[in-house]
Amino acid sequence: MTDLPADALRVVATLPVKPDSVEAARSALAALATASLANDAGCLQYDVFESGAVPGLFITIEAWASEENLNAHMGAPHIAEAFTVLGGALDGEVGLHPLKPL
Repeated sequence: MTDLPADALRVVATLPVKPDSVEAARSALAALATASLANDAGCLQYDVFESGAVPGLFITIEAWASEENLNAHMGAPHIAEAFTVLGGALDGEVGLHPLKPL
């Protein structure tokens, strides 16, 4: 596992992308992860994956120090910049899944 605090807010997001937009999504999501880790207070983890089972499905796995940090991230300029690219690339709804430990 990771060395995250036990009380870290963990979030998984799923982003289905149109086949002709996969390359643009890769680039936008990589830039988003880098900017989030570098600039967002309380961002403890921000990893981006591409599904090996579902073509065009991207998954982010994030950890935040608090819900306030996550909420501030959602209003950050790099989110708006990423969704300038992703908005037309999406092939369905973005799923945002805050996780609760068992």
